Amino acid sequence: MVVRYSLEEQNDMLRELTKPFGLPEPLQKLNEMHEYEGVPFSGFVPAKSLEIIRDWETRDDDIFITTYPKSGTHWMWEIALLILAKGRPDDIDRTKMLGTGVEFLYPPEMTTPSHQLFAELESPRVMCTHLPWKFLPKQLTEGNKGRIIYVMRNPKDTLASTSRFLRAPAGQVQDQSTWKFFFNSFLSGAMSHGSWFDHVHTYWTHREQENVFFTSYEKLKLDFQSVARPLSKFLLGEELDEDSLRRLEENASMKGMKKSYDEIEKKRPNGHMITKAMGRSSFIQKGVIGSWKNFFSVAENELFDEVCQEKMADWEFKPVYEG
Repeated sequence: MVVRYSLEEQNDMLRELTKPFGLPEPLQKLNEMHEYEGVPFSGFVPAKSLEIIRDWETRDDDIFITTYPKSGTHWMWEIALLILAKGRPDDIDRTKMLGTGVEFLYPPEMTTPSHQLFAELESPRVMCTHLPWKFLPKQLTEGNKGRIIYVMRNPKDTLASTSRFLRAPAGQVQDQSTWKFFFNSFLSGAMSHGSWFDHVHTYWTHREQENVFFTSYEKLKLDFQSVARPLSKFLLGEELDEDSLRRLEENASMKGMKKSYDEIEKKRPNGHMITKAMGRSSFIQKGVIGSWKNFFSVAENELFDEVCQEKMADWEFKPVYEG
């Protein structure tokens, strides 16, 4: 049976979980959840920003990397930037890489809405967001002004990655109470940005829209070029040549990304705020398909499967859980 926590219980646990990030006392309150139009959000996503972004002015060459949290956001961000640079990381303009989603407050001060900073960037803008479809700019979803790349990741690995990510800053070992909190919050749709099931399925229903490219984390892992080729055509109007595709795969690998992110940290002031969440938890993870097996008990896996069977009964596709 899935446990549903009260908002007070949820916020108490979140405050404890985020202590390793070392937020100063005035920012601790941002860990508390709030609801906007029935969807839960972290305090790092202000209601005012959600309201403004809907009516945001987009551009024809805007690229929005959209994902549910911990679904390969920064990996796809790097892939898109590399495609525009023909696979050459040295040709990427890193000054336009802010390292956070358009809906969040900008770290480390957390006083400026990130959408204000993105609005000032020169084109082309490559931005990321975890926003559910209905909160995206209307010009993007209704006017096709800009392009959307959506990456889906199987829900079990998404949950496992979320748990690992939030424990990483202090190298903390996962304890049962923490894991159960994540497990129940995920299945009950109480995580920031709402239900994984609602998030993924809504984007899936728009997959045929002209300005939408829908793919999966697992497909990228198992057959990179089967995604890279059509994605390059989606972004550039034609596929990259073979040499560029080879460079793209090499530089979008974990080794290639680590090299690029190390350069960002060396060359940019506060570069670690771009490569790590709050400057502490790295956005680059191994991301092995099936890592959820190291987290789930047999009973938890059975319950998770039951919920998935119910929620995904009418879906035309099924997630990939093993590599």
